[in-house]
Amino acid sequence: MTASPGRHAPLPPYSFVPGHGLPHPVTDPAGHLRGRERLAPLAADALARLRADPAGRREAITALLAEHPSWLHAIDLFNAGYYWEAHEAWEGFWHVLGRTTPEARLVQGLIRLAAACVKIREGVPEGVKRHALRARELLADAVPGDHGADSRDSDALGLSCTSIASVLRELETYRPECWHTSRTPVVRVLTADLRAAPCE
Repeated sequence: MTASPGRHAPLPPYSFVPGHGLPHPVTDPAGHLRGRERLAPLAADALARLRADPAGRREAITALLAEHPSWLHAIDLFNAGYYWEAHEAWEGFWHVLGRTTPEARLVQGLIRLAAACVKIREGVPEGVKRHALRARELLADAVPGDHGADSRDSDALGLSCTSIASVLRELETYRPECWHTSRTPVVRVLTADLRAAPCE
C-alpha cells in the first residue's frame, strides 16, 4: 500500500462489504487490518485534561481532532469509498468520547453515514434508509434541517455542516436503480465529500 497525495495514511487494498467475497479485514487471516498496527483514536487522558465548560470542551476537542492522524484518516477513508473502514475508525473515537456525550453523538452520526453507504454497496435499501434517518437524528445539532448550517460549522467537530448536509441529502434521495452492488474492491457511492469547516 502506498499513500495517495494529500492522504493522511495509506488506503487499504479493498473496502470490505459483507457478502462480497473479500476477506473480513480483522477476523480473516488475509484481512487487510489483520495483525497491522492501527492508528489510535484520542487518548482518554488527553480528554480528561480538557476544560469542563461545554463550549470550551467542544472547542478543545475540535482542535485535537483537526490535527489527529486517525481522525483525518477516517475522513479520507469515507471520502474515498472505504465506508466499512471509516465506520471502524470512527468507532474508536465514539468510545473515547464517552458514547453519550454531545461530541460522541456527532461521531455516532458519522458512523451511521458510513453504515448507510455500506448498505448501498450491499444492496439493502431498508438499511440505507434506517441508517440515514438515524444519522440525521444524531447530527441534528450540526445540521438543523439543512438551513443555516454554515453559521454552525464550529459545532461539527471541525467538519463543514454544509458538507454533512450534502452527504445526508444524497443518502436520503437514493433510488433503488442507484444502488450499487458491484463486487469491485472499492466503489465510491456518494458524490458528496465530508470537508473541513472553513476557517473564520
